[in-house]
Amino acid sequence: MKRLLTFLLALCLVLGLTSCGGKKDGFSLDLAAFYDEATGEDFPMMMELSDEMVEDIYPGLGAIERKQSVLYTAAVSFTPCEIAMVEVADAKDVETVQAIFQKRIDDQVAGGAWYPESIEGWKNGSEIVTRDNYVCLFVTPEDLTSPAEAFKGK
Repeated sequence: MKRLLTFLLALCLVLGLTSCGGKKDGFSLDLAAFYDEATGEDFPMMMELSDEMVEDIYPGLGAIERKQSVLYTAAVSFTPCEIAMVEVADAKDVETVQAIFQKRIDDQVAGGAWYPESIEGWKNGSEIVTRDNYVCLFVTPEDLTSPAEAFKGK
């Protein structure tokens, strides 16, 4: 009887511990600090998007409740470089933000990037990375290391 009681107690403890937690892997990241760390002096001049610019560039993103967001684009239009990182407040919005970022890529590749070299840069240098409630778009010129790899390694 003692063995059975010990076994049941251990089983309850194991089941209780596995049901704990909130985020899948406990991932948490200060996006502004990550941006500062990931974009060194080699990166082209970037500009932070104003609230007015967000809806022009990422239609629908303004309607998403975000815990934090860092949105930068190249200051010079012919440079294919953009970093958009969002932590959504509700996990159900992750797919919506992914779709918004994919539309941005598709629009740039379809001619929105204007210059043939820029279009190629968007086509070959864009990556959307998702982790828990974080969705990131990294567009990096081929001569630079993408911050996507550093994000994945965090």
